[in-house]
Amino acid sequence: MPLAILTAATAHTGAPQPRRHPEWSDIGLFVFAIGAVWLLRHLMRRRNRKD
Repeated sequence: MPLAILTAATAHTGAPQPRRHPEWSDIGLFVFAIGAVWLLRHLMRRRNRKD
């Protein structure tokens, strides 16, 4: 039931606008993903060197 209330509250009546540039959250997510991939690769290389 709370999901139905939340969904109705977040609806908008305006017409959709085309996106001209990425949102800051998109950029932040991209940077975070790059950092996570770099960290995991770094840790895997470090672990393989010790064996």
